[in-house]
Amino acid sequence: MYEYIKTNKYFAQVTGSLEKYAIEEIKNIGAEVLNEVPRGIRFQCNQETLYRLLYTSRIIQRILAPLLSLQCHSEKYLYNQAYSNIEWTNLFSLNDTFSIITNVSNSHIKHSLYAGQILKDAICDQFRDKYGSRPNFTTKNGDIVFNLHINKNWATISLDISGTSMHKRGYRTQANTAPMQETLAATIIQLSNWTGQKRLIDPMCGSGTLLCEGLMKYCNIPAGYLRSNSALAFLPDFNLKIWETVKQTENNKIIELPDNLIYGSDINEDCIEITKNNLSNLPYGNQVQLKISRFQDLKEQNNSIIVTNPPYGLRIGKTENINKTYNDLGDFLKQKCKQSEAYILCGKAELVPELRLRASWKKTLKNADIETKLAKIIIR
Repeated sequence: MYEYIKTNKYFAQVTGSLEKYAIEEIKNIGAEVLNEVPRGIRFQCNQETLYRLLYTSRIIQRILAPLLSLQCHSEKYLYNQAYSNIEWTNLFSLNDTFSIITNVSNSHIKHSLYAGQILKDAICDQFRDKYGSRPNFTTKNGDIVFNLHINKNWATISLDISGTSMHKRGYRTQANTAPMQETLAATIIQLSNWTGQKRLIDPMCGSGTLLCEGLMKYCNIPAGYLRSNSALAFLPDFNLKIWETVKQTENNKIIELPDNLIYGSDINEDCIEITKNNLSNLPYGNQVQLKISRFQDLKEQNNSIIVTNPPYGLRIGKTENINKTYNDLGDFLKQKCKQSEAYILCGKAELVPELRLRASWKKTLKNADIETKLAKIIIR
């Protein structure tokens, strides 16, 4: 029997710096958090809650169902245990492609690629011995994805029930030069405590990720609404009836977006077109207002929630112009956004003072490989 079936224990992979927000979300959805490790959370839940996490979580990157854990003291032992103790031929067929994601640290096996090769050989050899043929392996986007994690010689082989990273909502058909990851945008919306009581505004919306995540949050659109979620069906105990019930229950919670509640602007006409296209993939996305404009030229936006991700000077924007952009943004907030709250994702801590407004708090968040500061500013 596979390990997760005996224990109902799973592992959620999370972007670094978002662990505590993911813990809160996992608990709210109904799972029991067992412990936190860097970039991950171990949790326990029943099937229904597992399916709800997969369909609705806005912060989790991947969900892993452990198949086998073992003390991995040699390459031969890893191969033998993987070959003998997991019925790979019951999990997928010769017609399915498979991928392996591997992470190795502080262990006898030193290299992730080598460890992944050992596991791949065990899987393929079992198929060959049973059917006389090997399944097709691909380095990415396999029909079924396995995860091999080895730390201090303790190996866990898991089935990735998300298949693809859960930050991929499915609405982003286009992106600008430096798009924000969806899980980070969802965390910023969560930290703003925005529930629709005020207008949500992004005056430098780029490809519209914050606007899309704000729309999904307000309208209760599940994060997995546009994803295929096909990898879940590879679970040997997959229950289609429970899955369909969970989806239907969550989809029934979707509500309409009121007019004039979410607004975005950008100086770049192409960005606005990209944002419009991305929003069009979501229910009520056409009710988000968009405008081509410098934020400096916008009319007053008082009594609002402002969320935005200005250029950092790292990926886009000229470094010499970044400070002035932050100066101007601070002036815009002070002069045109009275009785508002702003949540500004600054590319580095040194940029926060360039807003020339006092931050109520600053939180460190990772945007891909960049350490950023989210600053909350209350404008009276």
